Amino acid sequence: MALTRGITFRLDLDLIRALKVRGAMNDRSANGELSAILKEVLKTEKTEEAKFGDTPSSVSE
Repeated sequence: MALTRGITFRLDLDLIRALKVRGAMNDRSANGELSAILKEVLKTEKTEEAKFGDTPSSVSE
């Protein structure tokens, strides 16, 4: 079993509704759907970095 940590997001109701619908279509909860989306984004970023030889840049605020 994967190690997990809790985090709280405050999302617009429309976004929560969309996560619930998309999650139901993929046999997941809204939380499971959000996790799957984030994992896919991070996987895509890693693939693009490897493809172009980029290194992650620091984000400054």
